[in-house]
Parts: sequence; C-alpha cells; structure tokens
Amino acid sequence: MKVIGQALLDGALVVLPIGAIALLVLGIVHRLQAMADPLSSTYVHPALAAVLLLLLLCALVGALVRSAMGRQARHVLEVGLLQRIPGWRLAKAFAAEGPLMGQGGRSLRPALAHIEEGLCPALVMDEFADGRLMVFVPGSPAPMSGAIYIFTPDKVQLLDVPLMPFLRGIASWGLGLREMIEADEARRG
Repeated sequence: MKVIGQALLDGALVVLPIGAIALLVLGIVHRLQAMADPLSSTYVHPALAAVLLLLLLCALVGALVRSAMGRQARHVLEVGLLQRIPGWRLAKAFAAEGPLMGQGGRSLRPALAHIEEGLCPALVMDEFADGRLMVFVPGSPAPMSGAIYIFTPDKVQLLDVPLMPFLRGIASWGLGLREMIEADEARRG
C-alpha cells in the first residue's frame, strides 16, 4: 500500500502541474477563439485564429518586457514584490539570471566542497571580491534545503557537469553522482 501511495504522489507531482499549465493555455485559447470567431469564421478556422492571436499576444508582451519601460516595470515589480517571495531569487538563478551571470554565463555552479575529512556535493552561489566563494551544500534527498558556507577557493572543486542532473543525483541520495564526477575527472585528465 505504501508503494502505491508513493507512486500516486510521484505521479501527481508530475501530472498536476502539467495539467494546470495545459488548462491555463486552453482557457486562454478558448477566450481568444471566442474573440476571433466573428472575425475569422469566413477566412480561417476560429481555433487556428485563436492560436495565432496567442502567438501574437506572446510576441507583444515579450517586446514590451524587453523595452526600456518594460525593464523598468519588471525591476519595480521584482524589487517591490517578487523578491519578498521565499525562493524567488533561487528560481531566478535557475533561470540563468542569477548572481554569477557575468562569469561564464552560469549562475549556479556544481562543485565539491571540502568539509571535515570528505567532499560534499555543493553549489557555488556567489563569489566575493577577495576570491572567497559562497557555497550552498544541499541536503539529500531535499536539495532545496541545506547549509550555506563561505570557503576559500582551495576548499572548493568546481565540476563541469550539468546543473539539473547534478541536483537530481543529490535528490536521489547520490545515485548517479559517482558517474558524473568520474566523467568530469576523466575529462580533466
């Protein structure tokens, strides 16, 4: 029974967010279809017109967000509201707009941190002007919780591995990390 319950929970964590996004998009398309129906019924199918209107709406919003006024509005929204939401800055860092964007284009860098007598999977979050590194050591199996340390560079070994598989390895109690680390070490020679 426990296995079935866990399978149900795991499935729900995948299906429900996808379903919510699908329903949201379908709702938007349905409303756009109702708007486009009088204009398009003789030339184009209303569903096709709705999808085209959705693409046009996305392009317009994207252009507005990229304009000077849109960037300013986004900044005000971010500072005034979004940064107060727990986890927002981390989500933004995952979206590649994080604290280390200027250094090679990667905001969070997988690493191994020297702690006591061993190495721990870690993420380099930021770098101080003097070279010290702010390192997040995630917990397992919950990589979104952990501890923050400040290390000198000699205590941190950066890894050239993809971020998401690295985090999945941490969430899987280390399964898969050995292969990633060994492949990185073999590349370095």
